[in-house]
Amino acid sequence: MFQHSAPSPAWLQHDMERVDAIIRAHMNNDVALIRQVVEFILHGAERQRPALVLATARALGHGGERPHALAAAVELIHISLALHDDVTEASGGAADGAHEAALFGNAGNILLGDLLYTSAFRMIVDLDDMEVMRVLSDATNVIAEGEVAYREVLAAPASRTPEAWLDIARRRRAKLFEAGAECMAIVHGADPATRSALARVGLHVGSAHALRSEAEDAARFGIVDAHARAQAEIDAARLAVDGLALADAAVIVGVVEG
Repeated sequence: MFQHSAPSPAWLQHDMERVDAIIRAHMNNDVALIRQVVEFILHGAERQRPALVLATARALGHGGERPHALAAAVELIHISLALHDDVTEASGGAADGAHEAALFGNAGNILLGDLLYTSAFRMIVDLDDMEVMRVLSDATNVIAEGEVAYREVLAAPASRTPEAWLDIARRRRAKLFEAGAECMAIVHGADPATRSALARVGLHVGSAHALRSEAEDAARFGIVDAHARAQAEIDAARLAVDGLALADAAVIVGVVEG
């Protein structure tokens, strides 16, 4: 479920340090297990979603602390959902029926996931933008619906088709990428066309990430060319970026292709 991130460019490492500082400040607690999950977030989790938020901010020429706060909130939402997903997989809900122990134990994962989720929305409230709140709230609802749809398909092997997997993956895995990029456009005050295009970039990037990281699962649904499909998604994201008048489009392309 959890993956380590690849090396990042210097500007992104610097920005991610600021994201980490925000997470530490919001999650400062004397409970040992909470401190443990915070260190996991900072040192053990993948960082693709906040990286896309930060790259979008940089491409738009948006400075200040709001992009870092948004990136932190998006990362906490992702980890909270991943912790809950671990519990499902630990109880036999994995695609291959495997039973692997949840990272912090089932109870720990559920409670920590709830804590991270509420902490994320405290950060979003601090951004003082109801449209950002709406987009991220809708995204988490779509993700939850995708998880339910995935379990339903697993229980009905005849319904495991490439189309079903891609549809569910866009909901389960790509939606938060899409929402993060769109919310950064909202925070920046981008025009509707730019906002829509950046949301599409996020959806393509998230779909590519799902195809690359879950190729084995996709194969169970009949997708035998997951990496080729992922490259097609990256190409589509690059085209969407190329069509925008951005201050520094290259940074998004770098994150997308990385």
